[in-house]
Amino acid sequence: MSVLRRRLLTTALMLATVPSFASETVPTGPLPRTVVPSLVQLELKLDPGQERFSGSTRIQAEVATPTRVIWMHGRDLDIQSAVAVLADGSEVALQAEPADVSGVLKLTAAREIPAGKASIDIRFAAPYGQLQGAYRVKPDGEDYVVTQMEPLGARNTFPGFDEPSFKQPWEISLIVPEADQAFANTEAIRTEAAGPGWKRITFARTEALPSYLLAFAVGPWDVVQGPDIPATDIRDTPIKLRGIAAKDQGKRLKYSLANTPVIVTELEKYFGTPYPFSKLDNLAAPDFWAGAMENAGLIVYRDTLMFPDENSTPRERQSFWGVSAHELAHQWFGDLVTMRWWDDLWLNEAFATWMGNKITGQLQPEFHSDRGLLEGALGAMSEDSLVNTRRVHEPINDFTEIQSAFDGITYQKGGAVLAMFESYVGEDNFRQGVRDYLKAHARGNATSADLIAAVAAHSKDPASLDAAFKSFIDQPGVPYVKVAVDCDGKQPSLRIQQSRYLPLGSAASSDQHWGLPLCVRYQANGKLHEQCDLVSQTEAVVPLRQADACPAWVMPNAHGHGYYRYTLQDKDAGKLTAAFASLDEREQRIYADSLEAGYRAGSIDSQGYLASVPLLAASQVRQTATAPMEMLVWMKEYLARSPEQKQALAAFVRDSYGPRLQSIGLDAAAGESDDTRILRRALVGLLDRTGESPELRAELEKRGRAVIGLAADGSAGSGQLDPQATPRDLRAPAIEAAARAGDASTFEVLEKHLRGSQDPSLRAELLGAMGSMQQPALAARARALILEKGLLRRNELVPLLMPQMDEAVTRPALRTWVDDNFDTLEASLAPAGARLIGLYAAGMCSDAEAADLQQRFSQRVADIEGGPRALKQAVERVGLCAALVAEQGKRGWGGAFK
Repeated sequence: MSVLRRRLLTTALMLATVPSFASETVPTGPLPRTVVPSLVQLELKLDPGQERFSGSTRIQAEVATPTRVIWMHGRDLDIQSAVAVLADGSEVALQAEPADVSGVLKLTAAREIPAGKASIDIRFAAPYGQLQGAYRVKPDGEDYVVTQMEPLGARNTFPGFDEPSFKQPWEISLIVPEADQAFANTEAIRTEAAGPGWKRITFARTEALPSYLLAFAVGPWDVVQGPDIPATDIRDTPIKLRGIAAKDQGKRLKYSLANTPVIVTELEKYFGTPYPFSKLDNLAAPDFWAGAMENAGLIVYRDTLMFPDENSTPRERQSFWGVSAHELAHQWFGDLVTMRWWDDLWLNEAFATWMGNKITGQLQPEFHSDRGLLEGALGAMSEDSLVNTRRVHEPINDFTEIQSAFDGITYQKGGAVLAMFESYVGEDNFRQGVRDYLKAHARGNATSADLIAAVAAHSKDPASLDAAFKSFIDQPGVPYVKVAVDCDGKQPSLRIQQSRYLPLGSAASSDQHWGLPLCVRYQANGKLHEQCDLVSQTEAVVPLRQADACPAWVMPNAHGHGYYRYTLQDKDAGKLTAAFASLDEREQRIYADSLEAGYRAGSIDSQGYLASVPLLAASQVRQTATAPMEMLVWMKEYLARSPEQKQALAAFVRDSYGPRLQSIGLDAAAGESDDTRILRRALVGLLDRTGESPELRAELEKRGRAVIGLAADGSAGSGQLDPQATPRDLRAPAIEAAARAGDASTFEVLEKHLRGSQDPSLRAELLGAMGSMQQPALAARARALILEKGLLRRNELVPLLMPQMDEAVTRPALRTWVDDNFDTLEASLAPAGARLIGLYAAGMCSDAEAADLQQRFSQRVADIEGGPRALKQAVERVGLCAALVAEQGKRGWGGAFK
């Protein structure tokens, strides 16, 4: 029996006296509009030190037609009383019963409720959730309550209308222990005594919000006043900014608070609209399953994202800027204007992904955030190549499908499609379309069609642009553009064929086409030219309008703005390779992707792919230089079948990348760029693990032992933790190297440091080191830490388990452990329990393993949010891996290692 079904049964038993609903259809998708809330008044009594909380809600509503049934949401709630208060003041008793495992709640009235105004008054109690709804954390011996309502957590916290289209103001009161602080979406307007040891804090009425954007927090928080976000030409009053962190952690918010105002100001400039809410609080949550959540006026972040400073790693600083810009963009896209239903989640997430990168790039150009957006798009193409992928604008018919929408297709593909059409339409025109959209739908809801129409209205051909845009969001897959340069006629041209890109082993049909904004760059007559055309046919001829002679080379995806893959005829591909240095930084990365795509599709063999690696590895564009790394790791594990082949591939890796690491050194130089520091970290990881460099490994081990307090030879040392013993960029791989070379005494030193630290970044590094120890007994001890109550934060499971996923020697025991503890782990990870499938499937690459995965988990994940699709995709990936091994293994290595 799944966890969700057990929860449903428990709730049903509590309400066993209420009548049956078997004769009525339960709305498992959008609720009917028979009853629509206009104001929700919510009061909760919350003690972070207790297991449960209680509350009451008054939902003022409009009843469209007379009814005896009110459908709403509530899951795992103990409904103690429910009554409808009519316009004349009379009361109608309501009986509540759970109607569906998704949390649909049926309220049956003792008599018919007439059309008109009414309020629904409900008293209830509930347990705290597990990283969703209202949940408890205890990072430092103190108790806190944090919330995560998206997507379905609100129904675990209070009964209500828990879907995006129900958008109304809220009046929130929190009754909390006298010593605690409490925060919500709006300012506190009144605090008063509420009985011995309690106080009631009342907050100002919110703007119209859906339930998933509601937020509150209770506990002994540090509160740090940030700089006011100053008035501008767009907004005539300052915005109050605060940072909120666990006790004694407020001092770590200085960098994030100092840099938040400029992000808000730049977003206001782009949108031409003031920040939509009355205040802004940034809360650093000690345990949070997502990266961050865009709650209106009270944004919650995983604490590590709020804690960087000038001495942090480039990744940590860049993560703050990127995630903060993303969440703040949501205050307009998602909060001010909200999707109507979960099928349009991309309106929130794709836009914030694209906008966050744009704003970060404007404010921190050295971060090269546009390359980050491109990396995300290329990563999404892997998922988008599956039969079991999603559309960007995907119908959502069942609650298990909602969690599936929080994926690379929604975020990264959606963001890439926005960037592509911005490039095609023009930045100014695109921005005006966005402004029109926000103005038309402010404080309400909107759909994909609304946004696309607003943008298309500013294009040269609105109907064609509208159709082209929808072709990318309403069908799955990556366009695969075959390009042939034709110079036989009077005007040089490109012969275009488009279909769906498919990797080896795919069962999907390639018979698809898109409205493709095809932008190409080429050299002709000694000059560079660029042109864009909207190609809507499966086959087309595109004249090169500025070429009087056959082009020297053609790049079929100018500046990498297009969400598509390309292939050239051999002679044209050779010309492009010869012109590699003439490509811009994004085009070089697109070139690298075209090689990997060809390899996975079978048009390039291993010898051909490896021949390209030195060219890519020497690129000054970090993302291009590192592009082959993942494939090299894959080849060594799955394709190299003998020790000799593995050794040859390791030597190839050292030859290809060793000189690059030697040129930049292990230690950062003064004034070194972030890109170089990030590249060093990638090179170290590859050369240590895949390249098996003995000299590098010895140096890392020595540095790691210095950090954790062991002697240079691994024997007992001071035992004192010294985080500054090696540069911050190399601390994680150094500690891991020392751990892999260590024994039980090393594990015990690492565990001691873990138990003594509250620094989330350092804890993650220590956990990664313990998880990387491959001796069976030590690997088991590492996993056992997860089941020890109160030791680990739930977002610390991944750093510990990832190393065991990465190593063939530890995977079998890891799978057995996941199998044995599935229900416990799923409950801890909810609503992200579907991640367990990927954990179990790590390293699988055979048809037999795909079949076992399907058989083992099909029933277990049937009712888990996101579970069914996650299983389908995992099974398909295992099968595709097997197909790639079979085909490329049959072709062999050729002369790659001669």
